[in-house]
Amino acid sequence: MGGDYSLEDLDKALEEVGIKQGDVVSLQVSLGRLGLIKNIPANMKSFSIGVIETFLSVLGKQGTLIVPTYTYSLGKKEIFDPETTPSAIGEFTEIFRKYPSVIRSRDPMMSHAAIGSRANELIIGISKDCYGKGSVFDKLKKSNAKICMMGIGLHWATFRHHIEAMANVPFRFNRVFNGLIREDGKLSEEKWLYFAAPKGIRNCQPNGLPLEQIATNKGIIQKAFLGRGAIMVVEAQRYFELGKEELKKNPWLSAEGPPIDIKKGLIEKEYNLSINVHSKNNH
Repeated sequence: MGGDYSLEDLDKALEEVGIKQGDVVSLQVSLGRLGLIKNIPANMKSFSIGVIETFLSVLGKQGTLIVPTYTYSLGKKEIFDPETTPSAIGEFTEIFRKYPSVIRSRDPMMSHAAIGSRANELIIGISKDCYGKGSVFDKLKKSNAKICMMGIGLHWATFRHHIEAMANVPFRFNRVFNGLIREDGKLSEEKWLYFAAPKGIRNCQPNGLPLEQIATNKGIIQKAFLGRGAIMVVEAQRYFELGKEELKKNPWLSAEGPPIDIKKGLIEKEYNLSINVHSKNNH
């Protein structure tokens, strides 16, 4: 069967970007941008399973593969159930969520699913701060995971919002979401902190391209061409350190800009309410 690349090509590309046995890999993909996979039925489930199993083979028994399965449930005022709520960010992520032995975090906004030797360590016992300390993103950094972007650039990596949260950038703010989580049939009402961009303000919309370009210029991104696109890999700790350094120089680096004061105008009431609740929760 024809196609743009094979699973053997993927295996070689992973070796080229430095992914090896025992690694922790955080994977975000756009398989459609890479084209068709040779010798596999042309459907998303077959492609996804082939990619997942190739990664698991490369990582070995001591490795760990983690994939975002975001639902934004509290933001949509929906009940979140880690066992049953579908991922809202694409078919590949939902196929991974249902893959045998995969476990999922209980974050009702930014859940992750994982399989491997460090899966429990990374996604169990997280904080209620989606992007901050104790989040899955924080754990990825501390475990020096490798962020792998397959078919999409590093500017799509959600990990950047963890960097922004820890740098306390001026174009996002801590918003508290209140809602229900169902676990083992039991409902609990909880408050979760989400580092949000204010709606309706173009200046605050995300733009990760400048930071990706700096990371490229610094030589910290490993890249291998595959099919119609490429795979990009960066170590979470190195990317975090670079991002913090660059955001210190230019706090609006990863936003559309130009700079404005988001505490005034459209979101003043929402901003102050969220900051006050956050302050109470931290005392």
